[in-house]
Amino acid sequence: MTIPIPNEAVLFAFLLAMVRGGAWVAIAPPFSAVPMPIMVKASVAASLAMIAVPHIPSSQVPLDFNGMMAAIVLQVLIGSLLGIVTLTLFSAVGAAGSFIDMFGGIVLPPSLDPLSENQLPIIGQFYNLLALALLFASGGYELLVEGWVKSFSGTGLSLSSLRLTSTVLTSDLASFFVSAIEIAAPLLVVLFAAQVVMGMIAKAAPQANVFLLAFPFQVGLTLLFVGLGIDLLPVAVTNLVERAVHDSLTVVGV
Repeated sequence: MTIPIPNEAVLFAFLLAMVRGGAWVAIAPPFSAVPMPIMVKASVAASLAMIAVPHIPSSQVPLDFNGMMAAIVLQVLIGSLLGIVTLTLFSAVGAAGSFIDMFGGIVLPPSLDPLSENQLPIIGQFYNLLALALLFASGGYELLVEGWVKSFSGTGLSLSSLRLTSTVLTSDLASFFVSAIEIAAPLLVVLFAAQVVMGMIAKAAPQANVFLLAFPFQVGLTLLFVGLGIDLLPVAVTNLVERAVHDSLTVVGV
């Protein structure tokens, strides 16, 4: 059996796509959220590169050494930038859970998330894991991969696109805070109202030890409304994924 060997342009296109895919997989969820060995991540990047090769024009693939080195550096920058955009927006779900932890009185020391290897409060870690589960259950990861493949049809990064890139990143950072507050807002309003009510009871009946019951009451209220507020997460995750794909393609000029 003979194995056909592709020409140089196809091999170099595969190499460039794998470099971009490796940088993207190392940063962007859901791939970065799972503790995978380096060889497994390299295999995922190679699989993505095989999908992307047909979408890379041969005219954009340099065949000389200097051009190839410059193209590799550029692909690392583009892949990292695409990953940062996705990570910034997707992290809003975990941040919303952290807000609920602070307002709900669950002030235990943050535990280590075994997936992201970051320290997150209890509700924040739960929201983060639930967002990852929804990302796979809803097929959002396929949308992220499709957006990554489409990024090869863009004009790429240039000095003229730096202003657009900074604008997109600034907008995504603002969307991160707004989305986190929107996801946690219903529970924050309830918890704030509970604190006001407990304060009024303590003012009306100073002899009653209200603060002894305030902590378990607030924690129980938090757990109750977290269960009710889970219904908001599927829509929020879908919107964040669509925004991540749109902004990623905007950055590379698609």
